[in-house]
Amino acid sequence: MEIKTTAKQLLFLLIVTLTYVACKKDEGDSTIAGRPIIEAYLINDKAVSLKVYEQKGLLDTASYGAAITGLNITFSNGAKTITLNETANGVYTSTATDLVVPGNSCSFNFNYNGKVISGETTVPAKPVAFASSSSEQGVPNPDPDSSSTAFTAVNFTWNNSNKGYYLMVFRNQDDTPNRIGSGFGRRNAYEDREEYLGQVSAYKTQRMTFQFSGYYDVYLYHINPEYNNILNSSSNSSLNLTNPPTNIKNGLGIFTAMACDSLLLHVYEQ
Repeated sequence: MEIKTTAKQLLFLLIVTLTYVACKKDEGDSTIAGRPIIEAYLINDKAVSLKVYEQKGLLDTASYGAAITGLNITFSNGAKTITLNETANGVYTSTATDLVVPGNSCSFNFNYNGKVISGETTVPAKPVAFASSSSEQGVPNPDPDSSSTAFTAVNFTWNNSNKGYYLMVFRNQDDTPNRIGSGFGRRNAYEDREEYLGQVSAYKTQRMTFQFSGYYDVYLYHINPEYNNILNSSSNSSLNLTNPPTNIKNGLGIFTAMACDSLLLHVYEQ
């Protein structure tokens, strides 16, 4: 699945970088301005997917710059090396779903404008002992004219003895989930909920965690430090804009891996 939070954070940083580049014309900035952007989130038991696109213009309202097509991208997981297929403009994928293995190092490389663009990451271990205090989550009707009902949180726990970084995603299985309550004063459409958790070993739901009922897949992702660095870099006042956070050699963006486990949670209106 695509991780929306990181994508938004990454795009913000690149816009800031481009603004800075537009104001300075020295050789180092010109080098950054010509680099391609790579975006890849490798997940265990999922096909590899890697996006490559140009940096977008400052006044461009599109989410991404122009796709870079026709590349010959090599991917390796340390045991097997393949060439990714371009399945859409600028999107390069594998057909196999067994390439991202916890503990393995993954890498890619391709030639672009006379330079080798490459990146490497290690797939973290799957979450250990992921569990919940309940598989049922009752949510009180939030409408102002409804009767007050006590909220009982569901507590999710896992083993984090190695102080790893974690992200949790709640995804409703229904195509058109039902809103809890009448929707009084609330017009927002359904979106998956992402919770960046950091280096913790538990998460407790809140009264407003869920605005829609249904069966939710609860994904716990063990993420890598490079992912964490991007998420936290915009709040770093010492950020050097000529070296935006990235783990791509001769490029920008992120090439990272994560390992996932999941639970099922039934959310209903009390």
